[in-house]
Amino acid sequence: MEKKIALPAGLKDLARCFDKPIYVVGGYVRDSLIGFEPHDVDLTGDLDPEVVFALPKERFIVKETSKKLLTLKIIDRRYGTEYEFTSFRTDSYSDGKHRPDAVKRTGDILSDALRRDFCANAIYYDVKSETLSDPLGGVHDVEKSVLRMTRENTFCEDGLRLMRLCRQAAETGFSIDPETKAAARKNREAIDDIAPERIRDELDRILVADLRYGVSDGHYRGVRLLDEIGVFEKILPEIALGKGMEQRPDYHKYDVQEHMFRTMQCAHPSVRLAALLHDCGKPYCKLTYGNFHGHDIEGEPIADKILHRFRYPNDVIKETKALVLHHMFDLKCDAKENTVRRFVQSNVNLIDKLLLLKEADYLGGGLVSGTAPGVERISRIYNEMLKEQVPFSIKDLGVDGHDLEELGVPERSRGEALKRLLSDCALKDTYLVTREAKLDYLRQFV
Repeated sequence: MEKKIALPAGLKDLARCFDKPIYVVGGYVRDSLIGFEPHDVDLTGDLDPEVVFALPKERFIVKETSKKLLTLKIIDRRYGTEYEFTSFRTDSYSDGKHRPDAVKRTGDILSDALRRDFCANAIYYDVKSETLSDPLGGVHDVEKSVLRMTRENTFCEDGLRLMRLCRQAAETGFSIDPETKAAARKNREAIDDIAPERIRDELDRILVADLRYGVSDGHYRGVRLLDEIGVFEKILPEIALGKGMEQRPDYHKYDVQEHMFRTMQCAHPSVRLAALLHDCGKPYCKLTYGNFHGHDIEGEPIADKILHRFRYPNDVIKETKALVLHHMFDLKCDAKENTVRRFVQSNVNLIDKLLLLKEADYLGGGLVSGTAPGVERISRIYNEMLKEQVPFSIKDLGVDGHDLEELGVPERSRGEALKRLLSDCALKDTYLVTREAKLDYLRQFV
């Protein structure tokens, strides 16, 4: 596969500054050979960092990223392009915690290739000569669309590569070499040494893997691969408890874990995390009470525990917990309409994502298609409320504390008065439309 690769403008100018070759390596080369749009440019070469620091300062900015890892950031002033440069090196690991504890410079491209994760990511493109160097047969792997480990101890050295294996396979659509998959499963315990936030970052990327290059259902395949190599049960044991846990066949085609996978598969990208967690209370309820009743309520604190474990931002935790808690609301369309209206008013900032989750949950059962009846009903009521200009917050009421003061409402009662007014404004066919009607309503609190 001798192929010219499109390079960022100005990269050849950078390469001409050195006597030795400088190479593009990693995902940029792999993706270019596949025909995908490449992203970040990683550079390498048999060059000491001091040599790179000597680049002309009027053209390039060089910053040290990691002295230990021999990694630099290069910024091309003319084009604004950023590159990460790492000298040829060999790595030594002793604790399996993602980063090597010893790094040594090397002048050998094969040694540098062997420290990398997969052969498809160990293809080197010489910027000046525009030729490929392929010390591990990575070009063949790209042609066959397969991910193959560079060496036997790839995963025991760095447990995060277990996540990266599944994520890259999900994004690219590549299969996994059988020996590589077996080695991943054998070393699945290595994930225990990885910091939770690093696992979170890879999981987040898996959840949108289909969007990276447009590989259909890549996100679903990604979590399935995590399950196949035994990593999913390590990182999300609360959900893995649902594997093999049967559900009512008239509502669900799949067991609890697979249903959560399928719901995530059907979900809009903005709610896939919530979709993956939405029934996390079911295994707990089944094992504790013998049924699934109240799994939405039990699921909220379980989701909270999971999200805090992975150190998600507080706003993500708050929203995802709320989606888990409310995903069963009006499932059978038997709630009174005013109950639905008050629910919509109270959760208006959540309602769009909740509807997306409920729709995915409906389709994730595997037995139906179309739009969920509950989604249709809540959407209809929500749209009616918008047309009626129902207030969704106290600021929307058109009355405030000054009005309450003039009416003579005691200060201690004003907050409660406005809350009750807001809630009653959500009712169907309410008379609380005009400002005068609202003020008259508030007189009961005098």
